[in-house]
Amino acid sequence: MSNRQRYKAFISYSHRDRQAAEWLHRALEAFRAPPRLSARGDASIARDLRPIFRDRDELSAAADLGETIRDALDRSDALIVLCSPTAAASRWVDQEVAYFLKDRGPSAVVCVITPATPDQASLVDILPSALRAALPEDVEPLAVDLRRDADGKRLARLKIAARLLGVSLDQLVQRDARRRVQLMAAFTTLAAVVTLGMGAMTVATLKSRQIAREQRDETEALVAYMLGDLRQQLEPVGRLDVLDGVSAKVLAYYAKARTDRLDDKALAQRAKAQTLLGTIREQRGDTAGAQDAFGQAASTTHALVERDPANGDRIFDEAQNVFWLAYMEWRRGDVVAAERGFKHYAELARTLVKLDPNRADWRVEVAYANNNLGTLLFEQGRPEEALVAFRAALAIFDAERLRAPNDMKRQRDTANTHAWIADSLLIFGRPREALAEREAAAKLLDEAVAKAPNDQRLAAKSVATQLGLARLELDVGRATEARARSQAAMRRLRELAALDPTNAGWREYLVVGQLDEVDRAIWSDPSAARDAHAAAAAAVAALRSGAKDASWRTDLEGRLAQQAILLAQRAGDTAKARALARQLAKDIPTAPGPHDAAIERARLRGVAQLAMGEPAQAVSTLSAHRGSLPPSSLDVLARAYLALGQRDKAEAIVNSLTKQGYEHPAFLAFWRKLSPG
Repeated sequence: MSNRQRYKAFISYSHRDRQAAEWLHRALEAFRAPPRLSARGDASIARDLRPIFRDRDELSAAADLGETIRDALDRSDALIVLCSPTAAASRWVDQEVAYFLKDRGPSAVVCVITPATPDQASLVDILPSALRAALPEDVEPLAVDLRRDADGKRLARLKIAARLLGVSLDQLVQRDARRRVQLMAAFTTLAAVVTLGMGAMTVATLKSRQIAREQRDETEALVAYMLGDLRQQLEPVGRLDVLDGVSAKVLAYYAKARTDRLDDKALAQRAKAQTLLGTIREQRGDTAGAQDAFGQAASTTHALVERDPANGDRIFDEAQNVFWLAYMEWRRGDVVAAERGFKHYAELARTLVKLDPNRADWRVEVAYANNNLGTLLFEQGRPEEALVAFRAALAIFDAERLRAPNDMKRQRDTANTHAWIADSLLIFGRPREALAEREAAAKLLDEAVAKAPNDQRLAAKSVATQLGLARLELDVGRATEARARSQAAMRRLRELAALDPTNAGWREYLVVGQLDEVDRAIWSDPSAARDAHAAAAAAVAALRSGAKDASWRTDLEGRLAQQAILLAQRAGDTAKARALARQLAKDIPTAPGPHDAAIERARLRGVAQLAMGEPAQAVSTLSAHRGSLPPSSLDVLARAYLALGQRDKAEAIVNSLTKQGYEHPAFLAFWRKLSPG
């Protein structure tokens, strides 16, 4: 038996799915593994996926259909099941799955959703009953989805190949992208050679121009693929490094041509590539590089708008770059320039709606403008104005979401606005209302993730929202729910961070989650809190070591220092707590900065001053920003008033927070101990 041919996989399918099975059979057997792949463990990697068993081809001359199928299943390393409503009802598919699972577990089964499967069909409903029975209760297997709006054929082929070869998907995605980049470069070189050759042979001028135009059109089509379909395949799996290489190749192509010889279409594509490069650099923490790329793109799109001021597509492209430049000014701390840029962006958005009020993508630009302006106002300590802007954005996003219930981007936009409204309400000391907004955001993102389980960016956004919701649950006294939610989010975050270690955003989410763990444990298990604090400190140091801007941050180093003070106080070590507080007071930057940074610094400074035994200074520091303080900082202000003997002012703050539902463990522990009942 050991000398007989083995199959890489056995394809099980219903006869109605024959077309999809035939395509999959050809695609897998034609696959060639790229060199230098890294296998999981010490396993060797096959160079191809041959042979694949597909019963209608392999059994055409079989005398005993049942025996041959069983023999093929015994000699197959994996089982690929084409899942569809007809496959779920097929007796033969179910028997093949049941026989395969007798000696192998469900992990050796690859589920592939067929292109013809209805969008509304759930995976559980289209699984063969034998596979459903073999799965743990309430567990749904990961599936490759051939449908156009899901993985599509190209990404599906790579996912299946990764499973069969035992390698990570990102390796194959990277190499597939590089191969296509090389093809584009080769085509461009060939086009140049052909053009020179035609010139040398003195072909008629008209014919030469026609050939050059055709070659240029084909090259532009390849560029459009790189900026469109390839980008859509790479961004969800989080491969920023590959996308960086893609955009660099596109720009290298355009660098070979003189700007004055590029037509409007080519200039617009060059601007898109520059914008793509800017977004990648921004996500990787390269602020200066991102601003440079956005600036180049903005120059191009502005020139195109001047050529054709009534062209909505050109105005839209310019609006995107105006937004990004304003955002980068914001990141640099120039809020005046940022506000000016966001208002310009809003003007461009309203111009788009005037040009064509029936275009949904232009209507939502107005909502984006409101959201961005609201965020800027919020961080300048203007929460009332920010809340107005956020609610205006939510009205548009919600209306568009209802018009297009299957549009996940609208769900994400609506969820994001709910989250900002929650933050604004928290500043007003209304944690219950803030929690309701966060719950609405989390629900929308959960629904979106369920529809696109392979979109890693969306998963990261959902997990970050879950962490924010867990913090609010702790604020309103739901400690058990907060702990469970945060632990689940952290498990998913670790998976994401391992997928792409270069993604600074995902790694920062992970660090924030670790700091959240410390906050919860301080009041329930101080010993565990000390261990968690040490781990969080190491994670912050690792995150900051690779950052281009490693200046001290209130939300990272400042938060760690505050937690260290609380741990010392919980341990009864007042001297250590005061020493740590003095060090925190020294570390807080004094240089001028954005308004939101000033508030965060004042909040930490008030904590340090109270811990040092300087309640009067704490009152002076915190009361100056009272209208922008979250409940936790208002709690500190109340304690400072109490330390000064101003009990009426302390009680007014405590009663207000209690009325709004604030029940953080630290708040309850202090005030109930002081005043039972």
